[in-house]
Amino acid sequence: MNYHEPVLLSEVISELNPSPHKIFIDATCGHGGHSQALLSHGAIIYGIDADKTNLKIATNRINNKNFYPILGNFKDIIKIWKKHINNPVDGILVDLGLSNNQQSESGRGFSFNDNLSIDMRLNPDKQKISAENIINTYDEEQLYLLFSKISQEKFSRPLAQQIIKARQQSPIKTGQRLASIIKNYFDLKHISTHINPATKIFMALRIETNQEFENLNKFLNDSQKIIKKDGKIAIISFHSGEDRIVKNYINKHNFKTSRFLPSLNEIKNNHLSRSAILRTYTPIKQNL
Repeated sequence: MNYHEPVLLSEVISELNPSPHKIFIDATCGHGGHSQALLSHGAIIYGIDADKTNLKIATNRINNKNFYPILGNFKDIIKIWKKHINNPVDGILVDLGLSNNQQSESGRGFSFNDNLSIDMRLNPDKQKISAENIINTYDEEQLYLLFSKISQEKFSRPLAQQIIKARQQSPIKTGQRLASIIKNYFDLKHISTHINPATKIFMALRIETNQEFENLNKFLNDSQKIIKKDGKIAIISFHSGEDRIVKNYINKHNFKTSRFLPSLNEIKNNHLSRSAILRTYTPIKQNL
């Protein structure tokens, strides 16, 4: 199995400082890379993931009695904590990135090359609205606001118009077709870019589909209520909008904080880490 490589791993371990009997929540555990490293120091880990495929991968990968896998969304951290832990924890980790299988797997809709789907839901069993619904039902103004506000795509207006024109011919049902619509516009206008021209549009759709900004805000407000005094929360973001939410929350509450970026060597060995930002902070304890 080609497991997703955890980013900023040494920084996460240094900041959270795991040791025997300490309890941590890996609130978006993915393939369990960060969890596995924390467990190797003797910690107890509650690994949460909204994607049942990822949770199964992590569970099969980690053979440790101190690992407790939980299917759920990190926005529900209070409810999950009450059900499974109900004691203050030593630290909480959130990695807001997608795992490599989510990004590349056909039928999930996250990939530019997906010729089966443009779904993008992390948990289709519980989420009603998919990226396919959004791309085929939002009007021009809604698409423009989505692309411009979330991903700061400077060609948001003409791309929204091109998408609507294309879907009038037939509904957009695959990531491959949406990426092609976007690429055709860039080619027509002779616009060059160092990343795939569909990158920002796909990012905006994923964030909207999974309500990632709303979920992050809820997590930030709730997580400090379940952590020990002097405990630490670590959040890895890959998008300026996500990082801005975290930074503003920390600044608003005047929490003690640190910020880390991947080294050049890590970026060289794992290109998925190139946009990662780790922020850690010690919140003021608020008992439930």
